[in-house]
Amino acid sequence: MRILQIISRRDCDTGGGLQALELARALKDRGHEVYLCARPGGSAQRRCAEMGLPFFPLSMRGNWDFSSVRALKSFLRAKGIQVIHSHKGRAHGLALMAVMGVRPQPVVVANRGVTFPLSFWNKWKYILPQTRGVVAVSESVKGVLEASGVPSRKIRVIYGGVDLERFRPMNREEACKGLGLDPSWDYVAMVAQFRPWKGHGILARAVEELISSFPRLRVLLAGKPTGRTYKTFKAGLAEAGLLDRFLFLGYRKDVEMVIGASHLLAGPSLEGEGLPGVFREAMACGRPVVASRVAGAPEIVVPGETGLLVPPGDAQALAEAVARLLEDGDLRRFMGERGRRLVEERFSHAARAEAMERYYQELLSHGG
Repeated sequence: MRILQIISRRDCDTGGGLQALELARALKDRGHEVYLCARPGGSAQRRCAEMGLPFFPLSMRGNWDFSSVRALKSFLRAKGIQVIHSHKGRAHGLALMAVMGVRPQPVVVANRGVTFPLSFWNKWKYILPQTRGVVAVSESVKGVLEASGVPSRKIRVIYGGVDLERFRPMNREEACKGLGLDPSWDYVAMVAQFRPWKGHGILARAVEELISSFPRLRVLLAGKPTGRTYKTFKAGLAEAGLLDRFLFLGYRKDVEMVIGASHLLAGPSLEGEGLPGVFREAMACGRPVVASRVAGAPEIVVPGETGLLVPPGDAQALAEAVARLLEDGDLRRFMGERGRRLVEERFSHAARAEAMERYYQELLSHGG
């Protein structure tokens, strides 16, 4: 197949960008002619060059960037693209405009990775007949799409993948030393951008409950230290006397080291998540996950097997779950082994590419 993966970003180091890049590489390895389209001048272009993956730069300055639509239309015709898979809303809209008048018309597939309700405009982008398929990253995302009026027949649940070579079980002491941390301390990792729904404040309240029992507890925070949510959160920590309990590591390209240095990963989100990729990454590293029971979390965090689930917004329950794992090394190891096995079976990049390949072929064969 001739496939274009398109994402309206410059960088492909995290989240949907990374998933698009890794999917393109995995499909290329399976023998398909694959291109990645992204905004020029960022890590997407650089990493494609490193991988030997054809890159198509497109400015995508807005939802109505008609110069980008014309350039994309020309590219689709010149390369005979059969499938165009969009990974963000802007990319989806531009793709829908670009396929108009192209014959044969490429199959447009849209990715959806969050459980926020669809806006009016987004709803119609998914419902339009030109959007022949929709990939939901979890069953919970599929449910939101269906509730918004997207026909079930259009939707296929295909989980995101994880790099099993990069994210692998590692010696915690060595990871701590690599980050300049004292391995005798207790570390909980949280890898997330500072957004209101991510639950940083809930984790802070849980830590407040834990510090008397775990005086050497520290939270490793990986995420860009910018924005109003970050400032509010940090000010709240200072006011509560908890600032020294949180280590702000900033944006990290070595997330696997942060996870590897920790006893467990915390995911205290309040809403909006599809199925966070960092859950897969933590399990691939052999670390259990304590997460809120929201969206797709129950599809990967199996209580007592790969981690623990708590009610969203319940700081006390979160504290109790973290304490249980910090106190029980055998349980952590058991969950870590089960988690690694689960991602090997169901969440590898290879498994995702194989499932996506079958879906594309179905859409091309049966007309959506």
